[in-house]
Amino acid sequence: MNRRNWISRVTMGSAGLTLVPHLGISMPAADTNRIYLRLGANENPYGCSSEVLKVFNTAQAEVNRYAFATIPEVKLTLADAFGLETNHVLIGPGSSGLLEAVVHFMLEGKGEITTATPTFDILPAMFARFNGNTNYIPLKKDHSLDLEGMLQKTRERPGLVYIVNPNNPIGHALNPQELRTFIKEVTPYSYVLIDEAYLEFSDSRESMIAMVKHPKVMVIKTFSKVYGLAGLRIGYGFAHPEWASALEKHMIFSGLPVSSPALTAVKIALEDQAFVDFVVQKNKESRALLVDALEGLGISFIPSQTSFMLFDISKYRGDFGADMKDKGIIIGIRDYLDKKWCRVSMGTVEETTTFCQVLHQLWNA
Repeated sequence: MNRRNWISRVTMGSAGLTLVPHLGISMPAADTNRIYLRLGANENPYGCSSEVLKVFNTAQAEVNRYAFATIPEVKLTLADAFGLETNHVLIGPGSSGLLEAVVHFMLEGKGEITTATPTFDILPAMFARFNGNTNYIPLKKDHSLDLEGMLQKTRERPGLVYIVNPNNPIGHALNPQELRTFIKEVTPYSYVLIDEAYLEFSDSRESMIAMVKHPKVMVIKTFSKVYGLAGLRIGYGFAHPEWASALEKHMIFSGLPVSSPALTAVKIALEDQAFVDFVVQKNKESRALLVDALEGLGISFIPSQTSFMLFDISKYRGDFGADMKDKGIIIGIRDYLDKKWCRVSMGTVEETTTFCQVLHQLWNA
């Protein structure tokens, strides 16, 4: 697929579809007077930890205060949680805020970006706005990242390699040892950025954070997914102090765009492992229900280690996105391998059961 097709060739045939900027997602425009089952944005259907809610409700009393005093404390919390020093830590308004800082860093003559296609496309899309060039490497036949292809390309055109693991929208996760080896091979030529937004859902959950002690390695994470705090926009990352310092020059007050009440939720969210384990387990149950439904209907799908799944709707007779919307369900539609695919987020077990029931109705109509 052409390197720009992931954005420009998004399926837009359905009446009333909305394109979410840079994400390659087309979703039916929702009627604001109707309640929908939201399975299009990979949101956590279980909300957030009840302990986080308690702290956040108390923190609302401080909405008149800036977060200057809170940021050092949050950085210390994150550093302690992952065995690093505070000068490794970056905080931003969602992981997208950190990606924007990386774009501006790269625009300082640091070279080109190399990444997979398809993948989470905000970084190269922002880079393209400033005429930066991205080298897109197609996935392998098994839908995994072509690490060797990316390594060869960045040797020719050095700069930064961007890896989303597990990959969005595919759901495939790399073997941790394979990824560590790749990082060591890439750093003589380029910086490497690992995006772990969905890592907590994967089988191994093994982060690459320990490798940020290398001057050219960065890992970004988010509280938007497994922690259920998407609305609070808390992204965080880890990099060598030299790189972290350079990135902070492109950020407003280094984390201040995150609200003070939001930052108070960080420590409690990290501590509530029971909630994370609950979400991960329920997500697995929902994925199993969906797999059973897809297999029963003979629908091709790509196995996922995330909170979403991609399945082939090219044989569907009709407009799948619009028909799902008419049934009160919002999902995402994508183009991949010259076919139409649905990327559906895992809802609660009950919500996924409903989705599977509607899927049967539509597919057999």
